[in-house]
Amino acid sequence: MIERLATQGDVLVGRLYGYHTVEPDWQVSIPDGLDEHLIHFVVAGDCHGTVGGQPVHLGPGDAMWLPPRTGFRLHSPRSPATLYRFRLAAPAAPDGPGQVVLVPDAWEVRAALDALVAELGGGLGWRRERIRALLVIVMTTLLRLAERDDGPAPLTTRQRQVLEQWVDERLAERPAPSELAAVVELSPDYFARRFRQTYGVAPKVWLVRRRMARAAIELDESDRPILQIARQLGHQDGYLFSRQFKQVFGMSPRRWRTRSSRQ
Repeated sequence: MIERLATQGDVLVGRLYGYHTVEPDWQVSIPDGLDEHLIHFVVAGDCHGTVGGQPVHLGPGDAMWLPPRTGFRLHSPRSPATLYRFRLAAPAAPDGPGQVVLVPDAWEVRAALDALVAELGGGLGWRRERIRALLVIVMTTLLRLAERDDGPAPLTTRQRQVLEQWVDERLAERPAPSELAAVVELSPDYFARRFRQTYGVAPKVWLVRRRMARAAIELDESDRPILQIARQLGHQDGYLFSRQFKQVFGMSPRRWRTRSSRQ
């Protein structure tokens, strides 16, 4: 479904899109719904109403995705509301999400919405392709966030940022999972479940991959000896370093550097 929507290119975007502030007592009522998909993301203030006959309340950070022909009534009481709104043209035979998607605490999607607003209002090269890609990111992010209750919640964006910065500053160290858990103030067992839900692997595997990613950058951007780079990242054994690098990138550090120099 998402791919079919994204391939519509510019046609996907209806008359309404952007980042708006609506005045107090703003309201809209479309009992029979629209022929397009409608996405709302509230940044400040709130919106109340009914969607598909059910009451809804959207506060800061909340997102809503309405499939075509879903009746709705929304209003913003008391104070102004700031929100992103996108009206997205549906394919000829809509096969959208099938139901209203309500996503609390969806701040993770905001960066993609900002980029989408910029692309829609601009005229730079590869505009259509970038719009398609951003729409896929927006839609899949909303669906992923909507399904997060199916298992242990992933780490929040803030927790990921704190953890990744802490690890990047200590790549030569070998922190235990309990130390990583302490960084984001979680118990070791709960952290282990949330970590795997976020990154898909155990902390030990993730740490090796992150260390090798830094090694690849060093190999590309410096001409220092490979063993010196390995020692900088806490590897006294050049053979073990090369073996782990090959496990991650499919080639030895020496071959990686040769590849890089020929680009």
